[in-house]
Amino acid sequence: MSVTEKFISNLSFRLNKENDLSDITWAMCETSDLFLTEFLAFFFPSVDFDEVTLQREVANDDSRPDFYFEYNDKIYLIECKIWDRNHHFAQYTKRFGIPNEQLGYITNYPMMKEGFAVHTWTELYSYLKKRIPTEEKELWNGYLEYLKQVCYIFIPTKPMNTDGMYSLYAFYCSLDEVFACDNDKYTSLIYDSRKDTNSGGNIYGTPRDGVMGKYFDVTFKHIRLQQTWGWMGVYFEREKPVICIGFDNREGWGEPVYKLLKNQLTKIKKGKYFDSAYEDGNSIWFDFNKVDRFNSLDSPSKQISLLRSYFFEVLDVIYTIKQNA
Repeated sequence: MSVTEKFISNLSFRLNKENDLSDITWAMCETSDLFLTEFLAFFFPSVDFDEVTLQREVANDDSRPDFYFEYNDKIYLIECKIWDRNHHFAQYTKRFGIPNEQLGYITNYPMMKEGFAVHTWTELYSYLKKRIPTEEKELWNGYLEYLKQVCYIFIPTKPMNTDGMYSLYAFYCSLDEVFACDNDKYTSLIYDSRKDTNSGGNIYGTPRDGVMGKYFDVTFKHIRLQQTWGWMGVYFEREKPVICIGFDNREGWGEPVYKLLKNQLTKIKKGKYFDSAYEDGNSIWFDFNKVDRFNSLDSPSKQISLLRSYFFEVLDVIYTIKQNA
């Protein structure tokens, strides 16, 4: 992923509300005439637009559609929805005095409204994906990745199989045992967020995002390092899932370890159970590198033992770096 693509994609972490999506889409239309052409053709395929000025949130009494433009003395509107189900079909057509076919409508969930053409962001994603111009490839790919994250777009390419679902549940439940430790360097255990109403949720993602994991609490002994809460889990939104441990730069959570490791990443050598430590998404990560071995083991107890060895190796690295600081 190029720097441009990564920049636009990263906007999804902060600018992920309905109005944000419309603003980013408006910016794309303002930046690229090619994008504007395809965006309008998606909603109004029978009209060959030329020299269109797309305006944001033009109000008319109690109505304020996301996009407004005029062409050949006709008014066209586009309304964008993510999770909001407060719809304005008849309200908009009546207030602006337009026929149904001049109202474009898009949501991130399937829905139908008699007399109107309702599209989904997934449809737009697929439509644009097929029309990426070579000269603007990075810009379009960045927007599509942003769109994918904000609208939770997933397009399966292979048939589904239920065989591995129990394994995911077993992995999740086994983390409690992986975290349990009390030795001469540190004490660690599962963090029960149910006891803390201000926990802030799982910033690494949810099952809906293709992420499942748990936070752990670790207290280091004999070194001056504050109590820390890290996260371990699996990203399974890809064909080859990744098991990883992360410490985010968030006060009261992974910040002490994050600050300790941030300027030491190049000094952390390849371990037995991870290849490197790296920063991504404002967190420090250690990816488990023994997935094939994990999958080949013939008992849950051996698999849990392997995960524990990986977990302890990461904590040992942190302990050693602080001890030598």
